[in-house]
Amino acid sequence: MRLDPFITDLLYEHDCVILPELGGLVANYRSARLNVISHVIQPPCKSIGFNPSLKYNDGLLTNYISAVLGISYKEAADQLANTIAEYHQALHNEGRFSIDRVGIFYKDRFGQVQFIPEEQENFLLSSYGLKPIQLKLAGSDEKQSEGKVIPIDRNKALRWKVAAAIMLPALLAGSWILGSRVNGHDELSLGSLNPFKEPKKQSTFAPVSSNWDLSMSFPETDYSRLLNDSVTSIVNFVSGTSEARGVVIQPVKTQEPNESEIRENSAVERSKERSNSSTKSARDAAGSTSAYTLIGGAFRVKENALRLIQQLKSQGYDAQLAGMKEDMYLVAYGHFATRRDAEAVKSKVQSAGGSVWIRTNQ
Repeated sequence: MRLDPFITDLLYEHDCVILPELGGLVANYRSARLNVISHVIQPPCKSIGFNPSLKYNDGLLTNYISAVLGISYKEAADQLANTIAEYHQALHNEGRFSIDRVGIFYKDRFGQVQFIPEEQENFLLSSYGLKPIQLKLAGSDEKQSEGKVIPIDRNKALRWKVAAAIMLPALLAGSWILGSRVNGHDELSLGSLNPFKEPKKQSTFAPVSSNWDLSMSFPETDYSRLLNDSVTSIVNFVSGTSEARGVVIQPVKTQEPNESEIRENSAVERSKERSNSSTKSARDAAGSTSAYTLIGGAFRVKENALRLIQQLKSQGYDAQLAGMKEDMYLVAYGHFATRRDAEAVKSKVQSAGGSVWIRTNQ
């Protein structure tokens, strides 16, 4: 059985076709190349090589033979083995054998199987139909063209000279007419090239120059309103800065307050008076002779403050309420006429682990 058509078909689709017990045909991509001797450009192709170590039957060639011939796998394997045996017999007797469109197999002097691929066959499908290109020498066509003589038609050259002699004066006249139109600041159009057109007459009247006395008036600016707006902006800026520091500055108002603003201001003043009266009553409760008060705690719930007072009294302190700070009830260890007495009790309390501070009542 001939294996040539089966092997060539598989080499188009695969990069390796194994001949069992003989070796494997391996295809590698090779780019286009130029033969510097024959000046022929070969297209890209698959370079076929032979690897004698690939002898294991991978089933590719056997399956393809079975599918093409319509026989069983075992029958295809038997026919393939018989053909490979014939190849070995040819190597032993003749020293060589060939596979069409693939190459020649032979034994070298060391008894190893070598392979020479067929260069005319291209198994690369992307290069299918591409043929080698024969290059020509660059100077070959030039040397052939040097011997050719192109005759000159003298009648044709004479006709060109006559046409140039007629057209040259016409072109000069046209350029002169266009130049005169441009210098005279006239219109440039097809109608302006009419030689029978009457020229335009210039007017004999000159424009009369007269002096114009224009009265210009500007609107008066209300500087008092701008000054009030500037003062208001400055006051607003200062008040914003002062509020960030805890100081409230009332901005200057240029308009009279309405009734709602008057009611709000009166409510604020009444709240301030109540807070001042509570502070004054707290100081009066401390006594006119007590210049310093030793504060030991502040409580939001009055019962907690009273509980601390009872505890401090059990320890021997003259504890009592010392007024309120905002909504907090202040508890005092006692009231003192001099700061030295207050500092002495403060040191005693702090040495016992308590936290106190001195409030000046004056």
